[in-house]
Amino acid sequence: MATNTTPSSDFAISKFKTNLAQGGARPSLFSVTLTYPSEITNSPTKESKFFVKGTTIPASTIGSFDVFYNGKAIKVAGDRSFDTWETTIINDEDFGIRIAIEQWMDLIAEHKLNTRSNDFTTKEGENSLYKRDIKVTQFKKNGEEAWHYHFIGAFPTALSTIALDWGTQEIEEYTCTWTYDRWMPGTAPHLLQSDSHNN
Repeated sequence: MATNTTPSSDFAISKFKTNLAQGGARPSLFSVTLTYPSEITNSPTKESKFFVKGTTIPASTIGSFDVFYNGKAIKVAGDRSFDTWETTIINDEDFGIRIAIEQWMDLIAEHKLNTRSNDFTTKEGENSLYKRDIKVTQFKKNGEEAWHYHFIGAFPTALSTIALDWGTQEIEEYTCTWTYDRWMPGTAPHLLQSDSHNN
């Protein structure tokens, strides 16, 4: 004998539409704000938000390790690790951002002797003068800022090739790989979660 079953409300499209009240975040609505060390003499005059056409919101990774007791393993949280981060940049005819990043990298490790500029050797760690903060802003569809990610202590470590080809009419672009001390979410980049709870 067949039994009557009531469909789960989880399958109701109206419930989904109600919960997706803002219509979902859009990956195309973002900007990247690059800052440069003051030692760079060829800082671009144009804002990076118009030329960084692609990037990612960073992954979040906390390691773990096993602790054994009588042959049984329990998982214990380890340290947080931060992957490198990439940006895809449009190249204008002034090569503005590209030249600035090339000079930045040259001051860190000079092309000929692989030596660091004296301007960058006075401090290390978080206070290194060759490190700067980078901000990624995600926007709402009405143009308001939705959320931020701050890359603290960032510097370029790899600059990709730019392909040249007589048979293409596309605008040049390239990628830059960044290494950084940490990333922080929200509007206060240097405020740790534990600190905010104490204020």
